[in-house]
Amino acid sequence: MSLRIVYVSTLRPGVTDEGLDDLVEKAAAFNKARGITGILAIEGRRVCQILEGGDAEVEALFASIQRDPRHSGVIELVHIPVERSAFEAWGMVRRPMIDMVMAAYDT
Repeated sequence: MSLRIVYVSTLRPGVTDEGLDDLVEKAAAFNKARGITGILAIEGRRVCQILEGGDAEVEALFASIQRDPRHSGVIELVHIPVERSAFEAWGMVRRPMIDMVMAAYDT
């Protein structure tokens, strides 16, 4: 059994595309080491992310995101147990927002 958390937030002014690329690269390595998978979509300043993995690992990561000064207005949309990750083959990837919508219908 795994945990899935889906959230939305708004990036604060000053977060650059270069900073996001660096963040995504570091987050992918961090998440892989902890067995966390998912998908991250950013459109303009809006963020939507699905996190999946062990309960403690996903809860700790989400708590960290809530404290991250780059995010504002973090809203948890989904917090559910899942039988298995929908993103095991992906690890943690960044996709366009439309891919996030399509993934929601596939999971």
